[in-house]
Amino acid sequence: MSRTVVLELAGQPALARDLVAGGVFVPDTLTLGEDCELLLRSGGDELRLAAKVVWVNGDQGSGLQLHGCDADMKQRIAALAQAADPPAPAEEPAATDEEQPQANDEEEDGGPDRRLPANVHERLRGLTLAQQVKLAHNGEVSERIVLERMYGKNVWEALLRNPRLTGPEVARIARMGALPRPLMEIIVGNGGWLQIPEVRRALLSNPRLGTDQIIKILRMLPKHELKLAAMQTAYPHAVRDVAKRLIKEMGGG
Repeated sequence: MSRTVVLELAGQPALARDLVAGGVFVPDTLTLGEDCELLLRSGGDELRLAAKVVWVNGDQGSGLQLHGCDADMKQRIAALAQAADPPAPAEEPAATDEEQPQANDEEEDGGPDRRLPANVHERLRGLTLAQQVKLAHNGEVSERIVLERMYGKNVWEALLRNPRLTGPEVARIARMGALPRPLMEIIVGNGGWLQIPEVRRALLSNPRLGTDQIIKILRMLPKHELKLAAMQTAYPHAVRDVAKRLIKEMGGG
């Protein structure tokens, strides 16, 4: 029987945002690659989701990737999170979020759970390198996405060190043609991330992926996916060539 991880969404807007993005970091110490059940609670309501452990950060906790996080699931998570919000905070977006984003940002304590203003791009523009790195290490998913798009390689390493980084975020970085090899090694060296098909495809499409890294990723693929990789023109020639050699080794040439 799979293990159940319980999360209370009341008063935890950052958790809801990460869940909608497809993953979440939990304080439970789980086993890498383990399938589990994620039980979300909000007052008297509950929502059960299937998830997989894709990151383990020692005794600090584990990163979960949701199975089948489609539009319907995202709506259900958002509805549950909205129901968890007390009446007072619900008044915030009604009139002032877009009209006075600067004032709201100054009034809040700057903690990681603060409500993001509508113009997050404006708020994150002009950060110093130190501020970029700090926010990449600790920011919420909406902030991380904007940071990567605005500052690119400045924040790649810091983002990859963030245990709350989701699969789609890892994949976006993995497909960057300018990604340095040491950062490529961080991704390839994370067994949990390599279990995510989107991340594997992103890595294989990157022309800077080394031969040893190509072999490691391709050996994880089932035979039918390996055959597809050998024919996938979106992949560099080196990837297709190694895939063909592995198929021959397996006796499927």
